[in-house]
Amino acid sequence: MFIPAHITGFFKIYKDKDLLKTGSTGAGITLNKGVSTNIVEGNEEIYFNGDKTQLCPTIEVIKNCMNYLNHTNLNTQKSNRLNKNNKIKYKLSNKLDNNFNNLNEFNYNIIHKSDFPLGCGLGTSGACALGVSYELCKIYNAESKILEFAHGAEVKCGTGLGDVVAQYTGGFVIRKKPGLPLNVEKINIKNINNYNVVVEILGKKETNKIINNADWINKINNVSDNLLQKLLKNPTLKNFMSLSYTFAKDTGLATDKIISLCDDLSFTIGSSQAMLGNTVFCICEDKDLNDVLSILNNPIVCKIYNEGNYE
Repeated sequence: MFIPAHITGFFKIYKDKDLLKTGSTGAGITLNKGVSTNIVEGNEEIYFNGDKTQLCPTIEVIKNCMNYLNHTNLNTQKSNRLNKNNKIKYKLSNKLDNNFNNLNEFNYNIIHKSDFPLGCGLGTSGACALGVSYELCKIYNAESKILEFAHGAEVKCGTGLGDVVAQYTGGFVIRKKPGLPLNVEKINIKNINNYNVVVEILGKKETNKIINNADWINKINNVSDNLLQKLLKNPTLKNFMSLSYTFAKDTGLATDKIISLCDDLSFTIGSSQAMLGNTVFCICEDKDLNDVLSILNNPIVCKIYNEGNYE
């Protein structure tokens, strides 16, 4: 299952005792590069680009799904969607804890293949969560829970607040309310294929150190307070990029290197820092693409991915 990468331009943080109501408002775009997730018969292992890992959002999605099945007694039903090449045996654990390896006889391997690394502000962990949620819910006939399992997992792990919601929707997405139930506005972009999103990853940044820090939360929320309404009044890519740059600079989240690159890319529709990562991105038309590529050292050229709603 392919889930697109997502770039958040600006956001406001909302905390709640209920994980599903915790989240963010703000805006972003999904890309035609991202994460493909498959579930195969195996030995309770998770792989990310070939490396075995304990990926928190993936583990939490599995736990959410298993808890739901135990609660609703669906664990006795085998999906008729399993095909000959993907016959997955399962036995649900009565006791779930924080370690994927203690899910007794789960008999799955989770395979994530990603175009981007984790921790770079491109929604990779969210894409992993949504991808495995989709695959598990498809197996167990629980498609109505896809978004709930994935968003709850990412919030609990501290890896994101709004990526899953945007990735589930797809395209140029304005998140009008935090968390669930879903309250977004998807903006139609004319001639969408004429636009390029160019990304350069400069390093990593730990999302949870920002979104769980009281000082950062106050600074982010103060700067972002009026940005959502400004975008809703004029929902264009140019305005989105302008507001994103304002947010990145005024919060202090943008590095000096990224500010300098944004100055060099001022001839584009706009440029800023992907939230929350040490990654610069810009949106440009085809006529400016070569000039953009000449400025960046390791550019990755993407298109806006407009598909979504994985039920």
